[in-house]
Amino acid sequence: MRYALAYAALVSTASAHGVVTMIKGDNGVMMPGLSIVDGTPRDCSSNGCGSQADTSIIRNRDMQNNPLGKTQGTGPVDAAVNVARFMGSSQAAPKNTGASGAVGKEDDLSGLPAGAAKRHEERKRQLGKLFGGLLGGGGGNNNGGGGLLGGGGGGGAAGTKSNIAAETMVADTAGMGNSQGMPTADSDGVVSMVYLQINQDGAGPLTAMVDGTSGGTQNSAFQKAEVTQDVPGLGIGGLSLATKTNFPLKVKMPAGMTCEGTVGGVKNVCIVRVRNSAAAGPFGGSAAFTQNATARKRAIAYRLKKRMEIAREAVPEPDYTEADEEEEIDDEHLD
Repeated sequence: MRYALAYAALVSTASAHGVVTMIKGDNGVMMPGLSIVDGTPRDCSSNGCGSQADTSIIRNRDMQNNPLGKTQGTGPVDAAVNVARFMGSSQAAPKNTGASGAVGKEDDLSGLPAGAAKRHEERKRQLGKLFGGLLGGGGGNNNGGGGLLGGGGGGGAAGTKSNIAAETMVADTAGMGNSQGMPTADSDGVVSMVYLQINQDGAGPLTAMVDGTSGGTQNSAFQKAEVTQDVPGLGIGGLSLATKTNFPLKVKMPAGMTCEGTVGGVKNVCIVRVRNSAAAGPFGGSAAFTQNATARKRAIAYRLKKRMEIAREAVPEPDYTEADEEEEIDDEHLD
């Protein structure tokens, strides 16, 4: 009964979303999520303030034509846009002009020297704490200091509040992929992401799929993947009380998958897509990555092993019945 009441209370106020803001590669490379658009407010949670503009709405009926979903701000999500911007092969990137002009409590870095570079270093510092169990808010080992990913609050699975004023990561990381390459999954095929829950119906749990061949353009190319570190929430509708909160999210690639897609002129790319079960959505996001050499070798070895097993199963077992009967007859003659 109390779950039904809690669900009803959340449904009555839920009006927002959740989105993958960035992916952190095992190689240390950080890249914006594929739907992320600079200028989107991060210090508010209502639709009226513009905070939901770059959240992916990923509905079953739409995925055939738009596998990565669509956003309120810019429409269908095209993986090539943010990949090309990250690699420096294109300067084209949409921007959102949000209604929120407020500055986050502790995260307005616009006045700091070397603005974009400084913000990027701050992201690195905060991500180190995020996947070490802290998201970098006040409390824990952060000595109460805020950061680019979070403000006050605990860390780890509990998440911490986002206090930045507006998104800047697309411009801040533009061209970095040209020298650093794409983010990589780790040797076990696990990718690490930051998931921003904007309001109540942007919660987990999440489901995940990975596309290893089409670059996010064909829904049939996506295969089910395991979520190894999830976003908390009620499974009955992707709801929780959290708002403006960052959570660590990890997804493991399907066994035997290799990254073969081409996106924005970049080869060997995989696309990960996550979404919740919110009735108003589902909501979620996506990110691009590739594999390190070890993960790729393991995937190929797994495929070869499976092929050998299938080949063995396809070969019929020899039928020794007739030979055994003849041998029994010969034995009787000997007697």
